[in-house]
Parts: sequence; structure tokens; C-alpha cells
Amino acid sequence: MSNYRLEKMQLFINEKQKVSLDELCEKFEISLSTLRRDLQKLSDRGSVHKIYGGVECSKERKLTPLSSRIDINHDGKLKIAYKASQYIQDNDIIFIDSGSTLGEMAPFLSKNRNLTVITNNMLIINKAICFNNLQLISLSGVYNQSTLSFVGERVSEILKTYNITKAFMGTTGFSLTSGITNSTPLESSVKRTAVNSASKVFLLADHLKIDVFAPYTYCQYEDLDMLISDKKLTKEFEDLFKKNNCKIEIAD
Repeated sequence: MSNYRLEKMQLFINEKQKVSLDELCEKFEISLSTLRRDLQKLSDRGSVHKIYGGVECSKERKLTPLSSRIDINHDGKLKIAYKASQYIQDNDIIFIDSGSTLGEMAPFLSKNRNLTVITNNMLIINKAICFNNLQLISLSGVYNQSTLSFVGERVSEILKTYNITKAFMGTTGFSLTSGITNSTPLESSVKRTAVNSASKVFLLADHLKIDVFAPYTYCQYEDLDMLISDKKLTKEFEDLFKKNNCKIEIAD
């Protein structure tokens, strides 16, 4: 219930731009102490700024539609997707996240037997629908044209019912202080649920996502099992991943 309230609160603050503490308490029917805890979590994500008597939304970077991002560093994304596919085994139950890099995994899904693919990514659904070696489970929700994916509370609720062996995740960016981030609250909620439901979590992110952050943190480094990228990280990031027992694979 707390995470659901946080996402609703973030949307409300984004819409209003600036909101008083009294207005938030009344809107969400919570005490001031509960509100302060909620706002601290949003502040930690970097999605709101505290001001006297209330909060205001952060000036977030506008999400670029996925259709405009598909061709950016396409070779790097393809290498990452191929490397990720090598960790898929027969009989796996995998989740494939939204995003252009994740969409490149589709051609590599035809090699495994008895594979179950759960996804909200329309690129995967369109390309893998004809493969007879897998069971394709499409998560129903509200279609987001900008991300070519299905999002919403229903997606997260359905996702909780599956036992996922491996989750392949995308990100808007990751930084030293903000963790693994995303640009929209509803997408972040789905991503958070997938990470919590999976036995192993793989983050697929090219070098353009390094040291970049978006308003919503959906998981931390300790939640990851492996990062797959296309270029070597700086020592600072390498040490951070190592400290959190997360392996790094560079696709070449």
C-alpha cells in the first residue's frame, strides 16, 4: 500500500508542481508523521524538493520517445542483448523489461526449449509472437506510446503472481548516489515488482546510461546480480558494483 501511495503522491505533486503539507495530508488521508516519511522517500529518489511548508517536483528531464531512441548506439545495444541471451537456459521463466536495448533480445529467444517469456514490451511481443519454442505471456495494462510498453497497477499485480527465474531490466540511467533509475512512475512500479519477483536480476545498460539519473529509483545495486554493458566502467563504478556483489559483463 505504501509504494502505491508513493506513486500516486508523486503523480499528484507532478501535476500541481508545488503542494503544501496540509493539502497532501488531506488528499491522501494520512498523518503528518506518515507524510513526512513518504516525502523523505521521494526526496531520496530525487523526484521532489522540500520547501517551507510543502514540496515541489524536481525539474525532470523529458522522456524521449522510444521510437527516437531505437537507432541510438544500435550496435552497442545489439551486443548487449546477445550477451544477455547467453544467460537464458532451457525451461527458464524470464521477464523482459521495456526499452530499446531489451527489445533487441527478441531474435535470440528462438534457441531455447520450453522457454516462458513474460513481458510488457511491445517490441518483444511483436517479434517473438511467432516462435514456437516459447510461451509468450503479455502483461495487460495501459499502453504507453512513448515507451511502447504496457504499464499500470494491473501490470504490477499480475507480475507478482509469477515465479521468475531471471529478470532482464532496462534503465534510464544509473548513478553513484541515485541507484538504478527510470523516468516515469508507472514504469518504475512495474520494474520494481519484476526485480522483487525474480531469482536473478540482469541490468542491460549501454555506456550512455552510466552516471545518469532520472527521478524514480526502482532498485539499488545490491538488488542486481549482473550488469551487461558495451563499454568498460570507471573504477568508481566498478568498485561500487563489486562492493554489492554484482558481476559486470562487457559485450564485445
